[in-house]
Amino acid sequence: MRGGSAAVFVVGVLVPFVAGCRPTDVCAETGSACGGDPVGSWAETDVCQDPTLQDKIAAKQTYFNQPLVPGGQSPPEVTSTDWCSSLQYIGTSGISFFALPRDTPAIQGAFLSYSAGSDGSHTQGLYTTLITSSDKTSINYSASCLQRFGYAPGSCADFAAAFAAYGSSLGGIKETSCQDSGDGGCLCSYLSESDAAGTDLSGIWSSDGHVITHFAGSGVLPTQVDYCVQGNQMTLWGHDRTSILNSPAGLRTLVLRKVVCGDGIVDRGEECDPPDQTTCSSTCQTIAAQ
Repeated sequence: MRGGSAAVFVVGVLVPFVAGCRPTDVCAETGSACGGDPVGSWAETDVCQDPTLQDKIAAKQTYFNQPLVPGGQSPPEVTSTDWCSSLQYIGTSGISFFALPRDTPAIQGAFLSYSAGSDGSHTQGLYTTLITSSDKTSINYSASCLQRFGYAPGSCADFAAAFAAYGSSLGGIKETSCQDSGDGGCLCSYLSESDAAGTDLSGIWSSDGHVITHFAGSGVLPTQVDYCVQGNQMTLWGHDRTSILNSPAGLRTLVLRKVVCGDGIVDRGEECDPPDQTTCSSTCQTIAAQ
C-alpha cells in the first residue's frame, strides 16, 4: 500500500512539471487548413518567423548558437572569431573579402503567383515567389581584428570608408557606419537587404485537399504547406512545422491578400490602381499619353 501511494504521488508531481516545460510554438496554426483555389497573384499582409529555424547561412556567422568553450580553455575573443577570420585586405587599398555576419533577417514582404495548369486545372501549375528581407547588424571589430593582417587604419573613419566601399560592391548592403569603440577598435553597423527569388522559389505546384506541394526548379527536396483560401485572403502554414518554400528565414506562417486590379492598391505587376481608362487601363497598366 505504501509503495502504491508513493507511485501515485510521484506521478502527480511529475506530470504537471513536464507539462509546464513544454515549449510554446510561436507559429502554431491559428486556423483551419480548408484548402481552396490558390490560382492568382498574392501579396503578403502578415508573417510569422520561427526563431528556432534560423537562416542556415547566417547561423555560421551569427551572435547566437556559437560553440561552447571546452573546460580548461580560454574563451576566444568575442569580436575576433568567425567573422574576423574571414576579413582580408589587399595591402592598404581596402577590404578584398569579408563574409559579413548577420542574424536571421526579418521578412519585409512576399509575393506569390500560382498559375493554372496547361489543361486549365486549378490543382496544379507553375508558381513563382519573391521574398524580401532585411537585418540591421551592429558589431565591434577589435583592434587585433583590424590589425591581424598588417593593416592598421589611421582611424575608424578610414576603416568605415573601406567598409562602405566593400559593402557597396556586394549589393544589398546599405547604411554602413563605423565609430571609435574606445578600446582601439571600431563599432560598425550596416543594413543588409535581400530579394530572394530564382529557381529555389519557383517551379511546379500541385494541391491535394488542404496541402500544396512545391517542386522547386532547382531540384531541391519538395516542400509542403497547409493552406486555406477564404475570399481574397489565403493563409499558408509550413506543413508539419516546416519552413515555407525553403525560406532561409524560418518563415512558418504567411498571410496574403489576392492582388485585384481595382482595389485601389498598386501591387507587384500593377503600374496603377484603380483603372480609369484615361491614365490607367482595365489591367492596371499605365496608359501612354497620346
